[in-house]
Amino acid sequence: MPDIDAAYQREFLEIEGWRPEVNWRVAASGRPMEILSEAHYDIARQHSGTDDYEEHIRKWDGVHGCQTVLVEGEGLLVGLASLRSERDGRTGQRDRKLFAAGATYALAAVRMQQAMAQRGAAMTVGAFDAIGVAAFLIDRRAAVAALSAAAEAIVGEGTGGVLRLRRGRLGAARRDADTALQAALGRALNGEAMQQHWIGSQLEGGGGLLCEIFRLPRREWDFGFDPRVLVVARCAADIPAMRTVPLRAALGLTEAESEIALRLANGEAREDIAAGRGTSAQTLGTQIKSILRKSDVGREAELTALVNRLLR
Repeated sequence: MPDIDAAYQREFLEIEGWRPEVNWRVAASGRPMEILSEAHYDIARQHSGTDDYEEHIRKWDGVHGCQTVLVEGEGLLVGLASLRSERDGRTGQRDRKLFAAGATYALAAVRMQQAMAQRGAAMTVGAFDAIGVAAFLIDRRAAVAALSAAAEAIVGEGTGGVLRLRRGRLGAARRDADTALQAALGRALNGEAMQQHWIGSQLEGGGGLLCEIFRLPRREWDFGFDPRVLVVARCAADIPAMRTVPLRAALGLTEAESEIALRLANGEAREDIAAGRGTSAQTLGTQIKSILRKSDVGREAELTALVNRLLR
């Protein structure tokens, strides 16, 4: 609803005006491109509508009018409505005919928006193809809207794969990992900006994937067609030892500390690091405490995540 008082929208949400038991206009919804008007509202009001909605619509002087459904699908309804004041009165046949003509143009605009969103998704995954990144674009229903060639290869690995496509939705092969992944996607769809999750393999000794989940910015008017979430999947790989130089510069670590931090980020156990450096476990523990303090983190897990974000 463009160019309408923000207070109208706030009040509409407060009274849950999208629910058919509250709003007789919603209860009267018909087939796509079927024009409904006051005669249909009169019938719907006999079994639907609340005092809150009646007060709301009279306050904003829009009790009369007509409406139609433009596009209807799974979890999506795009409609067009004309609200008329008491002074304007009920719609006549000519009003409804003009409204029907306008609805055909509105439908064309919605279809164009849908095509542009699909084209935009294809161009986005094309860019990821160019740099060999495994990327999944997720829509408002948590379904995969588009995926890059590298992502197709990951989900096409069969029984040994880490990620799967099930009925058009991205999932993990392991049940526990899938539960965590679905929860993360849900949080992203609800507005969480960025998350990282390690998805382990279901095969013993199999390599896992680091999934970075990003909430995509929304345009003010997208009709729900645009992708909402980006998932980038990367295979596990050791950070090369040469990367200690930028790590020292970023965190102010000594050469020894940067080497230890790098080995921790690569998943090495404390005892292996101590043995490799020829130091005691106590000495290594003291060095790790210093690294945590300089890195402004409280736990090894946080340090590992920080180093991976900086260097991978």
